[in-house]
Amino acid sequence: MSGKPLFIERLEQNGCFGSVVSAGHLKELEEEIKSLHRDGLLHDSIYREFADPYFSPRLPRSLSDAKSIIIVAVPQPMIRTTFHYVGRKVRVVVPPTYSDAHKVTWRARNELKRAFEPRQYKLVRGVLPAKLLAVRSGLARYGRNNITYIPKYGSFHRLTSFYSDYDSPIDYWQEKEALPLCAKCSACIKACPTKAIEKDRFLIRAERCLTYLNEKDASHAFPRWVGAEAHNSVIGCMRCQRSCPYNKEVADWYVDRGVFDEAETEYLLQERYRGRKAATIQRKLKAVGLELHIFPRNLEVLLGKEQL
Repeated sequence: MSGKPLFIERLEQNGCFGSVVSAGHLKELEEEIKSLHRDGLLHDSIYREFADPYFSPRLPRSLSDAKSIIIVAVPQPMIRTTFHYVGRKVRVVVPPTYSDAHKVTWRARNELKRAFEPRQYKLVRGVLPAKLLAVRSGLARYGRNNITYIPKYGSFHRLTSFYSDYDSPIDYWQEKEALPLCAKCSACIKACPTKAIEKDRFLIRAERCLTYLNEKDASHAFPRWVGAEAHNSVIGCMRCQRSCPYNKEVADWYVDRGVFDEAETEYLLQERYRGRKAATIQRKLKAVGLELHIFPRNLEVLLGKEQL
């Protein structure tokens, strides 16, 4: 972005990245998602699951006269968590986009307030298709894996957005852009464990993506074509991101957080949770971006429980 507004420059000085578009683009965001579904590029199961409110954004009642939408990217590492199991210490990763959602939003909001000083503008958290908004605003570019990339930190970031009464003199709305190397690179295609990324189609087959499949609870069995070797994160998937040239500098960026002893690990694998114990371990899981009702079946595969 050339001639950046002062608030965007101030964000960058404090380690965050941002852009702004007119709030008048909400219908365009919605129509773009709908067109992908109509054209068969967005699987029906994905569209139904996320159609409202992410795919049908509306101005919030608390700021119905919003002038702009501000999108912020906060750099974020993977979380490496340790589980003790049958005498082994097993370290697993949680991708950057799962942990610290509230902290990221809190930080972005506070950084924006400081960046706008001495002016004071309203900021109302947006529920929006963040990746599409980030690319349409020029804040990020799409990779072939349909993940957003920002300068320096690649895909190791978390997005958050706000409606605001800030009337920006610049509307950064633009056509979507992909990373330049994606046209010639096939690293993520080769790395994808479920073949969700295809050479002749830029939009991935999200219904085959391991991230989509392992975000379901234990009542949903993994499809037979998903082998145990496909699993590499306790939730989500990092294969395409860690193989991507644009993530070369951050591919091993993680922080250690969370240790679960043998008893806690065994409890998680039982998949029967209730009472005070469940509440206690849920708080511990939340600190690393995990939910008690979702991930234990993934943990079971990673630990190779069925083979021990």
